[in-house]
Parts: sequence; structure tokens; C-alpha cells
Amino acid sequence: MHCFFDLDGTLADTDPDIRGSWKAALRDLGMECPDFDEKFVAGPPFDEMARILFPDRYTQELADSIRELFARHYDHDGFPLTREYPGVLDAVRKLRERGDKVYIITNKRFVGATAMARHFGWDLVFDAVYAGDMHRDDPIGVLRKPALLKLVMEERGISAADAVLVGDTALDFEAAAANGVRSVGVEWGYGTQDELAAADARVASAAEMLSVI
Repeated sequence: MHCFFDLDGTLADTDPDIRGSWKAALRDLGMECPDFDEKFVAGPPFDEMARILFPDRYTQELADSIRELFARHYDHDGFPLTREYPGVLDAVRKLRERGDKVYIITNKRFVGATAMARHFGWDLVFDAVYAGDMHRDDPIGVLRKPALLKLVMEERGISAADAVLVGDTALDFEAAAANGVRSVGVEWGYGTQDELAAADARVASAAEMLSVI
């Protein structure tokens, strides 16, 4: 079995560090967003969140500026407030021990995702890390999660029947459905009840996740 895991809200509670770095980037730019805490969600692609926060001011140039400043804060602070969800990584290790392939597939920037994987030792657990912007500088370009999952499955020769995607938000379940892959929604993440309803199965604990997979 090939098991794909979302990162933010699935493997770890990353919201405090992401939220803090976003706010720091906006301060660097001298920008105010009074309803930031109301609108912000960790997990969606960077450009999509910038568009949500600044619908009347959004430009690609603005998103790129925020991204650059965000990276300066986020990639080098050691992720002090990020916490693994209890038991989830142990469950992933058990999947690998039984012979399954396990991957991270995320909307995070590739640099940030791989830095986090090294910091927490996930690079020793997962077979690979895939991020939507990992092909930003080549002809493939930036991919949303449905297209990224399709690309990875094609490159690795993975059939839909031999794959499962574990996530917490609508984009995870959209990616799975678009590729004919079974989805598992975790109830400890950032997804709403409506979003979780789109998953093929829902789990409330790491142990339950392991048994469903």
C-alpha cells in the first residue's frame, strides 16, 4: 500500500508557527489585516491564502513578497510551537514496518516542508516529501494537490487501488477523489465537519487511523 499523508493539521499542529510567521511577514511589509485571525487557516496553498486575506489588494507580486518574508521567519526559527499529534508518527512507522510506502504530500513550500521533516526526524520515517511548489522553477510549475498527487502516482507507477490519502481538509479529499484514491479524514486537524464529510472514512485517533488504512 502507498500511503500519502498531508502535513499541516494531519501529522502536526503547525498553525502557531505558520500564523506567527505570516504576521511577522505582514509587519515587515507594513501591512494590516484586521480580520487575519478570523480568516487565516494553516493548510491551503500560500497564494490562495494571500488571496483570501487580501481579496481587493491581491497580486502575484504581493503574494511573492509575503512568501519571501514568511520564509525568512519560518524556515529558520526551529518550529518552536509546532507539535506532532499524539501517536500519529508511531502509526506511520508501523505502516512502514509492515512494508507500506509512506509519503508526505503537502501544500507547504518544499523548503519549509523538508526543513521541518529534518528537524523532527520525519525524513527517516517517510520515503519522500512532495510539495506543490517543488517544481516552481522548472516547466512543471506550481501544482495544486490534485495535480501533484497525479504526478507522483504516475512517476512511481502507483495504481489508485493501491493508494490511500490521509488528510484533514477539503483539498486533501478533492485530490484523492480526482485520482480515484481512497481518503481518510482525521478529526484532530483543521478541517470543518462539512469538509470531513467528503472523506471516504473518518478517524478520531491514530490507532483508528492505523486500523482503517
